[in-house]
Amino acid sequence: MAFKLFDKCNFIALTYTNMKKKKEILNSLKQQGFRFSPIREAILELMLKSNKPLSCRQIQEYLKLKANKTTFYRELEFLKDKKIIEEFKLDDGIRRYEASSKHHHHAVCVKCRRVECVELNKDLDSQERQIEKNNKFKIISHSLEFYGLCQKCQAGKK
Repeated sequence: MAFKLFDKCNFIALTYTNMKKKKEILNSLKQQGFRFSPIREAILELMLKSNKPLSCRQIQEYLKLKANKTTFYRELEFLKDKKIIEEFKLDDGIRRYEASSKHHHHAVCVKCRRVECVELNKDLDSQERQIEKNNKFKIISHSLEFYGLCQKCQAGKK
């Protein structure tokens, strides 16, 4: 199922790897007895294409499918429960979703609210170990966001 998306957000092509991942996810869910609706499949494909987190509103806008907000949230919750996508909130309280992937962080523009994924090098792992040792504290997870101005907002284009 292919969807034409307008270019308000950066998307990567549905690569062979992502197509394979989509097929594996669909097959796994089918084997578990779950049906796959066109909306669920469309959300999955969008999440695999997107290289940044999306809100429910953005997902609805990009897909332009006839379904109410509750249906979208129900499908997002299903995909989240199955650990196919992840949900998080930033300081604005808006829930955003992205395909489950290796651990990363986010850079958030305080002016236009654009969110970009950011990967850090391994130095953060050693910092975590040091925090655990110094504070006798077992870290289960962490969240780290960077707030600033994106390139467009720095140039005054927004």
